[in-house]
Amino acid sequence: MLPDGDRSLCQTISAPQGQHFPGATIDVEVYPAVDDGRVLATITLADTEQRWRRPVQRRLILGHIDAPDRVDVFALDSRRACRHLVGAGRDARLLIPRVYQLDAITAGVLWAVANLDLSLLLDDARLDAAHTAASPYRGMTASAASRDIAEDLDPVSRLWIGSTFCADHIRRHYHLLSDVPVYWTREQRGEEASTWLLFRHKLRYLRETADRFRSTAQPMTRMFCLPARTVTASSTSERILLLLAMALMESLGIRTAVTDDPEYATLPGLVMDNQRAVIATWIRADDVWHVDVTDHRNTIATYRDALGDVHAHSVTADDTPAGRLRHLADYLALDWHWLQSRCADLGQYGFAGLAEPRSRLLSLDGVDQACRFIGTLP
Repeated sequence: MLPDGDRSLCQTISAPQGQHFPGATIDVEVYPAVDDGRVLATITLADTEQRWRRPVQRRLILGHIDAPDRVDVFALDSRRACRHLVGAGRDARLLIPRVYQLDAITAGVLWAVANLDLSLLLDDARLDAAHTAASPYRGMTASAASRDIAEDLDPVSRLWIGSTFCADHIRRHYHLLSDVPVYWTREQRGEEASTWLLFRHKLRYLRETADRFRSTAQPMTRMFCLPARTVTASSTSERILLLLAMALMESLGIRTAVTDDPEYATLPGLVMDNQRAVIATWIRADDVWHVDVTDHRNTIATYRDALGDVHAHSVTADDTPAGRLRHLADYLALDWHWLQSRCADLGQYGFAGLAEPRSRLLSLDGVDQACRFIGTLP
């Protein structure tokens, strides 16, 4: 994640395009750094007066350490760096927390935040208009909004509209569910799962649903379909984002289960008990959203058999959150011990010093909570 060419001012690093992400660039300033037990980057007097002190665009200050056996890069958000350098003199030394080393975890979070932030900020006014245009649909039990309602929006913004509407649809119909429901979740890649970690409304929705059924004897379960082919095609950073999203759910007392059977990938997003299913699909859908409520016996039986099979043969099956997440790490080919150590440190610091969102619709609370939870597991 280093910029190309000489280490000089006004370079960029790429937050690449994804299936939904438009792709973004992040301005960076690269400075030589030393490691004397602390990571200290030397900032010249002239550089402390640069415009990155109050940038319009996201910018990182990078401390670059050339060691005989490796190259290490540590990053700090320029707004955080600015606060540390107020009144600094010539050749000031900027302390960059070691926890903000650029690796698969921090690069993955930066990638997601930069892409989500850019789209939501650019579409802010149009998002508000689209959200208002969705109002007539909220009184309907079933609806499918064509892309016309969000035709001028970036793909990320369409995801936000669809996600928000589906969460509200499920809330409006909880009274129809008499038992502890089972959730079927369609996210298959870290790009999609990052919305659980970063969309402000999704963390609020997760907490509300977890609290609603916390006192019941039967735990609430969320199920995922992660085909091996999709896992193999995902980068390490994407697979980490996927694990962090499930860790966030586990931290709230929501059990997770995973099938690798690709045939289940066509199931709609849904919440169901033994009698009804509340359908709410917004990921990989032809429309911005598709919602419904059904008690059709054949339909309920089909969903019940599918979700029962996933529960019985989950590739992450275990009696504890730690066990389920370790199995998930193995399935995603991630080093659990390294991941847990890094998450413990990142959970203490939080990501705000590295990847603070600019959009009011985003929050780091979810990813911070996921890291803290992983770091405290036995």
